[in-house]
Amino acid sequence: MTKKEYDNNPYKTRLFTYGTLKQGGRLASLIGDGKYLGEYFTLHSVFDMIDYQNAFPIVFRKWDKGKSIKGHLYELDLNRMDYINRMETNAEYTPMIVDLINEQGDLTNAVMFVNAVNEKDIDSMYQAGTMSNIKEEKGYIEWQQ
Repeated sequence: MTKKEYDNNPYKTRLFTYGTLKQGGRLASLIGDGKYLGEYFTLHSVFDMIDYQNAFPIVFRKWDKGKSIKGHLYELDLNRMDYINRMETNAEYTPMIVDLINEQGDLTNAVMFVNAVNEKDIDSMYQAGTMSNIKEEKGYIEWQQ
Protein backbone atom coordinates (compact mmCIF):
# COMPACT_ATOMS: atom_id res chain seq x y z
CA MET A 1 0.00 0.00 0.00
CA THR A 2 1.39 3.40 -0.92
CA LYS A 3 1.45 6.33 1.53
CA LYS A 4 -1.31 8.06 -0.45
CA GLU A 5 -3.48 4.92 -0.29
CA TYR A 6 -2.77 4.58 3.45
CA ASP A 7 -3.65 8.22 4.14
CA ASN A 8 -6.94 7.84 2.25
CA ASN A 9 -7.82 4.42 3.66
CA PRO A 10 -11.61 4.19 4.12
CA TYR A 11 -11.39 1.66 6.94
CA LYS A 12 -12.22 2.75 10.46
CA THR A 13 -11.63 1.37 13.92
CA ARG A 14 -13.11 2.15 17.32
CA LEU A 15 -11.17 3.51 20.30
CA PHE A 16 -12.45 3.49 23.88
CA THR A 17 -10.97 6.34 25.93
CA TYR A 18 -11.20 6.85 29.68
CA GLY A 19 -8.75 9.68 30.47
CA THR A 20 -7.00 12.56 28.79
CA LEU A 21 -8.29 11.54 25.32
CA LYS A 22 -11.96 11.84 26.37
CA GLN A 23 -13.99 14.78 25.09
CA GLY A 24 -12.85 17.84 27.01
CA GLY A 25 -9.61 16.14 28.03
CA ARG A 26 -6.27 17.84 27.63
CA LEU A 27 -5.24 15.43 24.82
CA ALA A 28 -8.65 15.25 23.13
CA SER A 29 -7.33 17.18 20.13
CA LEU A 30 -5.26 14.08 19.25
CA ILE A 31 -8.52 12.37 18.28
CA GLY A 32 -8.58 14.76 15.30
CA ASP A 33 -11.70 14.42 13.19
CA GLY A 34 -12.63 11.12 14.80
CA LYS A 35 -16.35 10.58 15.24
CA TYR A 36 -17.64 10.64 18.83
CA LEU A 37 -20.00 7.68 19.36
CA GLY A 38 -21.04 8.34 22.96
CA GLU A 39 -20.48 7.19 26.53
CA TYR A 40 -19.86 3.49 27.04
CA PHE A 41 -18.86 1.12 29.83
CA THR A 42 -16.63 -1.93 29.71
CA LEU A 43 -18.97 -4.90 29.77
CA HIS A 44 -16.68 -6.94 32.01
CA SER A 45 -15.65 -5.75 35.46
CA VAL A 46 -12.01 -6.81 35.28
CA PHE A 47 -10.23 -3.46 35.61
CA ASP A 48 -9.15 -0.96 38.20
CA MET A 49 -7.88 2.58 37.93
CA ILE A 50 -5.61 4.97 39.79
CA ASP A 51 -5.05 8.68 39.32
CA TYR A 52 -1.36 9.35 38.75
CA GLN A 53 -0.34 12.69 40.32
CA ASN A 54 -3.67 14.32 39.41
CA ALA A 55 -2.47 14.23 35.77
CA PHE A 56 -3.89 11.10 34.13
CA PRO A 57 -5.51 7.78 34.97
CA ILE A 58 -3.80 4.43 34.73
CA VAL A 59 -6.08 1.46 34.06
CA PHE A 60 -4.90 -2.07 34.67
CA ARG A 61 -6.49 -5.51 34.77
CA LYS A 62 -7.66 -6.78 38.13
CA TRP A 63 -9.39 -10.08 37.69
CA ASP A 64 -10.74 -10.42 41.21
CA LYS A 65 -12.88 -7.56 42.48
CA GLY A 66 -12.35 -5.51 39.33
CA LYS A 67 -14.66 -2.79 38.12
CA SER A 68 -16.19 -1.57 34.89
CA ILE A 69 -14.69 1.57 33.31
CA LYS A 70 -16.81 4.45 31.99
CA GLY A 71 -15.45 6.37 29.02
CA HIS A 72 -15.97 7.71 25.52
CA LEU A 73 -16.08 5.76 22.29
CA TYR A 74 -14.73 7.13 19.00
CA GLU A 75 -14.50 5.92 15.44
CA LEU A 76 -11.11 6.76 13.93
CA ASP A 77 -9.41 6.30 10.61
CA LEU A 78 -6.42 3.96 10.62
CA ASN A 79 -3.91 6.78 10.22
CA ARG A 80 -5.15 8.51 13.41
CA MET A 81 -5.34 5.18 15.25
CA ASP A 82 -1.74 4.42 14.28
CA TYR A 83 -0.66 7.77 15.74
CA ILE A 84 -2.48 7.15 19.03
CA ASN A 85 -1.19 3.58 19.19
CA ARG A 86 2.41 4.80 18.94
CA MET A 87 1.83 7.39 21.68
CA GLU A 88 0.15 4.93 24.06
CA THR A 89 2.58 2.04 23.53
CA ASN A 90 5.54 4.40 24.08
CA ALA A 91 3.95 5.19 27.44
CA GLU A 92 3.89 1.45 28.22
CA TYR A 93 0.19 0.89 27.57
CA THR A 94 -0.95 -2.24 25.77
CA PRO A 95 -3.85 -2.23 23.30
CA MET A 96 -6.57 -4.75 23.96
CA ILE A 97 -10.02 -5.36 22.54
CA VAL A 98 -12.78 -4.82 25.09
CA ASP A 99 -16.51 -5.43 24.95
CA LEU A 100 -18.56 -2.30 25.61
CA ILE A 101 -22.16 -1.44 26.41
CA ASN A 102 -23.98 1.90 26.58
CA GLU A 103 -26.98 2.85 28.72
CA GLN A 104 -29.35 1.90 25.88
CA GLY A 105 -27.94 -1.65 25.91
CA ASP A 106 -26.07 -1.38 22.60
CA LEU A 107 -23.08 -3.73 22.50
CA THR A 108 -19.86 -3.20 20.56
CA ASN A 109 -16.14 -3.65 21.00
CA ALA A 110 -13.16 -1.35 20.65
CA VAL A 111 -9.47 -0.95 21.31
CA MET A 112 -8.62 0.22 24.83
CA PHE A 113 -5.13 0.94 26.15
CA VAL A 114 -4.32 -0.73 29.48
CA ASN A 115 -1.19 -0.69 31.62
CA ALA A 116 0.39 -4.13 31.47
CA VAL A 117 1.30 -4.40 35.16
CA ASN A 118 1.57 -7.96 36.47
CA GLU A 119 -0.98 -9.10 39.05
CA LYS A 120 1.77 -9.44 41.65
CA ASP A 121 2.74 -5.76 41.17
CA ILE A 122 -0.72 -4.26 41.61
CA ASP A 123 0.02 -3.08 45.15
CA SER A 124 2.78 -0.85 43.78
CA MET A 125 0.24 0.72 41.39
CA TYR A 126 -1.95 1.72 44.33
CA GLN A 127 1.05 3.20 46.13
CA ALA A 128 2.01 5.25 43.04
CA GLY A 129 -1.42 6.80 42.58
CA THR A 130 -4.43 8.20 44.33
CA MET A 131 -8.17 8.00 43.93
CA SER A 132 -8.63 11.80 44.07
CA ASN A 133 -10.12 12.26 40.57
CA ILE A 134 -11.81 8.88 40.34
CA LYS A 135 -15.54 8.61 40.86
CA GLU A 136 -17.04 5.25 41.70
CA GLU A 137 -20.73 4.81 41.05
CA LYS A 138 -23.20 2.03 40.16
CA GLY A 139 -20.49 -0.59 39.66
CA TYR A 140 -18.23 1.47 37.41
CA ILE A 141 -15.36 3.89 37.87
CA GLU A 142 -14.65 7.06 35.93
CA TRP A 143 -11.72 9.47 35.86
CA GLN A 144 -12.80 13.09 36.08
CA GLN A 145 -10.39 15.81 35.10
